[in-house]
Amino acid sequence: MDLSTAGYLTLLPALVLTVMPNLLPTKLALLLRSLLSAELFLVSFIAVADLEVFRTWGFHLDSTPLHFLKSPREAAASVASSPLLLLGTVFISLMVGGYSVFNQLLVGFLKQFKPVRWWIASPVLLVATAALIIPIRGGSQLAPMNVSTVYFSPVAFANYAAVTPQWNFIHSCLEQNKYGTNPYIFFPKGEANRTLQALYQPAGNSASLLTTDTPNILFIVWESFTAKSVAALGGRSGITPHFEKLSQEGLFFSQLYASGDRSEKGLIALLSGFPAQATASIMTLPTKAAKLPTLGQKLKTAGYQTSFYYGGETEFANIKSYLYHNRFDRIISKTDFPRNQWNSKWGAHDHVVYNRILSDLGSSSQPFFVTFFTLSSHEPFEVPMPAVFPGDDEESLFLNSLYYADRSLGEFVAQAKKQPWWSNTLIIITADHGHRLPKLSADRKQDFHIPMLWTGGALKAKPQLIDRIGSQTDLAATLLNQLKLNASEFRWSRDLLHPHNRPFAYFAFNNGFGVVQPNRHLIFDNISRQLISSSGTIDQKDLELGEAYEEESYQDFLDK
Repeated sequence: MDLSTAGYLTLLPALVLTVMPNLLPTKLALLLRSLLSAELFLVSFIAVADLEVFRTWGFHLDSTPLHFLKSPREAAASVASSPLLLLGTVFISLMVGGYSVFNQLLVGFLKQFKPVRWWIASPVLLVATAALIIPIRGGSQLAPMNVSTVYFSPVAFANYAAVTPQWNFIHSCLEQNKYGTNPYIFFPKGEANRTLQALYQPAGNSASLLTTDTPNILFIVWESFTAKSVAALGGRSGITPHFEKLSQEGLFFSQLYASGDRSEKGLIALLSGFPAQATASIMTLPTKAAKLPTLGQKLKTAGYQTSFYYGGETEFANIKSYLYHNRFDRIISKTDFPRNQWNSKWGAHDHVVYNRILSDLGSSSQPFFVTFFTLSSHEPFEVPMPAVFPGDDEESLFLNSLYYADRSLGEFVAQAKKQPWWSNTLIIITADHGHRLPKLSADRKQDFHIPMLWTGGALKAKPQLIDRIGSQTDLAATLLNQLKLNASEFRWSRDLLHPHNRPFAYFAFNNGFGVVQPNRHLIFDNISRQLISSSGTIDQKDLELGEAYEEESYQDFLDK
């Protein structure tokens, strides 16, 4: 992150050299001295301001203090309590020391050179300037530089210490500018919240379906696991035979819908019970994501040994910072597997990670909470097996990847049933999101329809089909209620097993939302302000319920 910051700061001086390589050394020194003095001021000021912000608020300087500039009197009052003399001394020391060192190095460096013909030097310097993209994006890896890249510890302070304040502040300003006010205000103040109360009325716990209040929990989040790949849910047959067999052994939720359309939104919905936003993703904003409740934290506090497995790069979309916020004791990712077990883009194949989980659980203390986020059914759909569905088109490749993921799951569960921990383990299998493939109909609702299955030795309930409509966000409350743990922090999550809960699901996509209720659904486009599809008898109250959900959930996102 230091190199990334330095890369950004080097861009302007590099461009000056590229454009004017034939400038006299004295004039070039003056120009660069002025430019880099301004940068030194910015770097020093942010470093000093960050010290006080972190001392006061416990997080790095970001765009939050800029909001106080709208109230200068209150801002001045806040600053007055700071150790201004000490901070000023540190700032001056940084400026004077930095300028002295820089001035000596710059002048000494430039004295070695004479003006150069621009048509010789400029092309070379242009290539060198373009090469700054490598340190700026943090290297040549798949995910560009983000806060997760430098997170390395379950101790929050250690992660904060690894973040470069200057990079964090500028990145925060660029990101926060996107999210100023709520664009989805449809009702007078307070009315949207009152409209939603009908969804959150039931109190009390649902009937216990487990043999114990502290089972081991193995949570499998299957990449792009669409209901369209499960014959029992109206999908194509022959794609996921092992899952379909397992669905007859446990609680099979047939009317579950993904909250969003991307992995990072699905993980947030599942682990924090927080709904997806139409034009934002809270995981990409670590300061906001850190304020969410999480299943990892909850179960860690309850005495669980926690771990997260993913064959890919956890730096992608700031996943790693969110995982540390979950307080996972151990995070296993791409670099923990040999390269010969990776596909060409994402990382370790599913069966490889399943084998690692089996190996690790043999010596793991109980109760454990293990989350596995699969990746083999993600584009480019590369799998280590011969094709079952012929063809090299995208749909055939996708179906083959689902078939492989299903086979890996089946083999894993077969081995898990032989382990001593099986009798006390609950396995939950669901998706991070649905998928547009395979194309079975024009009904976009089907793209968000996903399966969920609860199985394992800790399940005492008889196998049954649960057809109550619900959302990914409802998993948190449903699970915590079964564990006799308080789920009140998970504001947006509802117990799917509570008999009096109103069947309802909300999902968001790019600037639009969908609402699913018994015998009807609607999909609404925010830009055109009109329904783009629906089924059943839709009235104004159905639309208002969706608008109220969108307004309140986005406001909650802004308030984090």
